[in-house]
Amino acid sequence: MPILEVCTGSLQSVINAVTGGAKRIELCSALSLDGLTPSLGLIKIVRKMFPELTIHTLIRPREGDFFYNEEEIKVMEADIKEILPYTDAIVCGALTIDHNIDIATTHRLINACEGKPFTFHRAFDVCREPLRAIDALVELNCTRILTSGQARSAEEGISALKEYVEYTKGRLTILPGGGVTPQNAKKILIATGTNEIHGSASGMTEYNRKETLVETVAQIIQEIEQTNDV
Repeated sequence: MPILEVCTGSLQSVINAVTGGAKRIELCSALSLDGLTPSLGLIKIVRKMFPELTIHTLIRPREGDFFYNEEEIKVMEADIKEILPYTDAIVCGALTIDHNIDIATTHRLINACEGKPFTFHRAFDVCREPLRAIDALVELNCTRILTSGQARSAEEGISALKEYVEYTKGRLTILPGGGVTPQNAKKILIATGTNEIHGSASGMTEYNRKETLVETVAQIIQEIEQTNDV
């Protein structure tokens, strides 16, 4: 069965995602800044409210680039340690200044996960050599890569995403994300050969806030479930 991972930036978005049928979320804060580490309080509440929900938690200490100094790395390691009892997986990543995988830092972050799955986030999309980056992440025992295929959206990156899937040969999971809608989710899954997809399913609410929408989550799930019939 295809999996939708809903990117959520607030408790209300989590509630909406679950109401819409989501079984897995990425939990973040500040999606307007492309996502930052959520508070420990939020993580604990989400786990208590939805004990059966699969939670992947973003670890990103600040906005901007993905080049981290020693102090920032220690912050990320500390955040992972605090969050680990309440999450099923960690989403994180680090690059060198020449836009390659920061192998030493990523190794430390994966080790901090104590065997729980690790998704390398969309920092991958600014890597200079994506296939080389895939090889590096395989060697580091990374579980999956969240990527748009280095394009503005997963739909525009279908060709690259398909190439990544074929190149990995099952060594890790390619998770397409970026601009996923009810109109293109099924197309992306079929064209790339993936079985997972990532999106915020968001829109403006009556309070002029951007949140995950129940109806959009339900529509995407309905669409991707049809891939079983293709």
